[in-house]
Amino acid sequence: MIPANRRRVGPVSIPAASIDHDQTLTFAAGADVDRVWQLGIFYLEVPEALNLETARTFGTALLDPTNPYRDVPHFGELEGFIALDNNQQTKLALRRHRWDQYYPPQVAEFGRQLDAIGVSVMQHVLSESGIPKPMWQRASGGYSSGGGTAFLNFVHYDTRHSYWGLRPHTDYGFVTILDATAPGLQVDIDGVFVDVPVRPGYLAIHFGEALSYITAYGERQATAVRHRVLSQRDCDPIRHGIVYFANPDLDGMVCQVDAHGHERGSSSVVSLFERLERDLTELA
Repeated sequence: MIPANRRRVGPVSIPAASIDHDQTLTFAAGADVDRVWQLGIFYLEVPEALNLETARTFGTALLDPTNPYRDVPHFGELEGFIALDNNQQTKLALRRHRWDQYYPPQVAEFGRQLDAIGVSVMQHVLSESGIPKPMWQRASGGYSSGGGTAFLNFVHYDTRHSYWGLRPHTDYGFVTILDATAPGLQVDIDGVFVDVPVRPGYLAIHFGEALSYITAYGERQATAVRHRVLSQRDCDPIRHGIVYFANPDLDGMVCQVDAHGHERGSSSVVSLFERLERDLTELA
């Protein structure tokens, strides 16, 4: 159960943006950008060309016990068809270099469309942070120019189990793109978890810890949003979601760069993620 003092009546007001044909991210007003940097989350209008319904159909079909994609093998702890033992989440998760081998062609192409969105968001953040463009690739571990690492996950929360949906956390990477079709997502605003309403026709974009790290010396530092997913009850429909994670090269480096183009710090991605794991575990 959620303690009463951690609840808030009513949803949070979240700005919305769109991406044009030139892959430029646009907010309605400058004040929206300020709010997004404070919250670490915004809505993004689904681009017309994004084949979202095909991806949703693929994800929901994974509930069928005979679905062949449930047999995708595990690659370490993070990839494959995974049923977690401490929450309601079951997912099929794969990194970009395995999409063409294990996902249907239309789903692999959908992942590449999310890649383009992720790069657009990343470039917008780096620009707003005042980091000079020649330093974007180095700061982002290659992601801003189409490299780095990306995960495409198809998730559902199984109401047959009474565990937490997903415990409070921040994402370790740069940007998370979320398609959720049912309520349950909450974000932490000043120590209080607030509902994030499902907004039809929009994706939710989250900023992660690595993005906060590389923009720490810029003109704006991105906020990594702390969030959770509420436990789904037996009477609720099963909650489906598509989650895309934009990350640096997991075997590479990321750098902190200021508005003058000077490098102010750097870390291997392995070390950064290990430090985040340690710090966030201590805060849990």
